[in-house]
Amino acid sequence: MSLARAALRIATLEALRPTAAIVSDTHPAGGPWPTLAGARVYDSRIDPVDDLAASERRPVIVIYTDEDNSDPAQKAGGPPYKRIVDLVVELSVIALGLVGEGEEEAYVVGTAYTDAELEIELDLLEAQARFALHYGPTGAIWRKLTGRKVIDIHSLPHRTSEEGDRLALRTVRIKLVIPDDCYDPAPSGSEAGNDRLPEPLRGVIIALAATSYGAKLAQGIAPAVPAMPAAVSLDAVALRLDVADPQGQPGGAVEAVADNLQGD
Repeated sequence: MSLARAALRIATLEALRPTAAIVSDTHPAGGPWPTLAGARVYDSRIDPVDDLAASERRPVIVIYTDEDNSDPAQKAGGPPYKRIVDLVVELSVIALGLVGEGEEEAYVVGTAYTDAELEIELDLLEAQARFALHYGPTGAIWRKLTGRKVIDIHSLPHRTSEEGDRLALRTVRIKLVIPDDCYDPAPSGSEAGNDRLPEPLRGVIIALAATSYGAKLAQGIAPAVPAMPAAVSLDAVALRLDVADPQGQPGGAVEAVADNLQGD
């Protein structure tokens, strides 16, 4: 079961690109943003970061979920499982000019020209992302989902200067525990929209604004989400106990009936 991974990506996106900060008719200025990437935070973007259009060549964050290991949470095995997932946050910063340009000017965040400025800007971007997830107000949904059960964080650098563009990247791999998908065991059969979603995805979506990216995704997948068979209403329950005498004497039977369970 894998919708828990979707919940993790959506919660991470909301932490790093909060819906409330996105430009809209009621918020034309946009912001404030928790990281240098601003609105340039993407869910599972496949395009190579170094192939972005010139207008997008600013700090960028891309969120993925990678390895997902499910161990039985009980000795007997089976669901629900203990889900250990790798959350991958890919960070990138690109130099604004060629080598030698801007070296005489005072450095301002967001205007990296030198290799050293590029590196410290990447460090700052990672620090901002980690802070938003673990401590910032926009990471509240993420912390509720994960319970802060982070097992390991591994940050791996990448650097390239192909085609004259100097690009510094870091892949931050966060190994953490998330709840397994939990479906309603006895649905009424009339569930629609968010009510069809399993936890923890349902809880994440309900916590978001209706206009959020995650809410729109959930609206699209909800009709196709698997569901348990609808609960069958019982009108009556009968119970019979055959009692045997340990001394071998004839026993008897105890019977009980509960009817009109639906209150008709």
